[in-house]
Amino acid sequence: MSTWQPAATVMSADGGKGDDESGPATARRALQAMQAALAAEHAAVYGYGVVGGRIEDQRLAEAREGLTAHRARRDALDRAVRALEGEPVSSAAAYALPFPVPDVAAAARLAGELEARVCAVYADLVRATDGATRREAAAALREAAVRAVRWRGSSVTFPGLAERAAGSAPSATTSNATDAL
Repeated sequence: MSTWQPAATVMSADGGKGDDESGPATARRALQAMQAALAAEHAAVYGYGVVGGRIEDQRLAEAREGLTAHRARRDALDRAVRALEGEPVSSAAAYALPFPVPDVAAAARLAGELEARVCAVYADLVRATDGATRREAAAALREAAVRAVRWRGSSVTFPGLAERAAGSAPSATTSNATDAL
């Protein structure tokens, strides 16, 4: 069970010494990164519903485990955003899938893609926070990376950062287009 601790949420540009960028602007960036992670978790919960409907029986327990993990992270992030006096982003009624999911192979590929996208927003959350919140975000990133490897059968050198090499900006995409996976 995740235990987000928003009390130590922000990190200043000087590594926490309190000089340059501490304060409201940094707190806003941390809250935005947390909101992006929450939006990604909403999308992952939706996506795992699709995965569960198409995956083979041998991997159904793995899909349920992923769904349960994302629900727990989503609920913890919702509480953390509220603790920071933010209004948590809502889940969309439906999400556009990145590709058609007509069979078992596509369902496994979708699960791997969901996890990779979640890694990207947690990498942003790690960057935007410190203390317990950073540790929790790093744990979430690690867990998603492990699930991505299990679904894809291969790994990337720096989970959450590989998407940046392809030219995308995960937080902006997730927070601005919450109806797309």
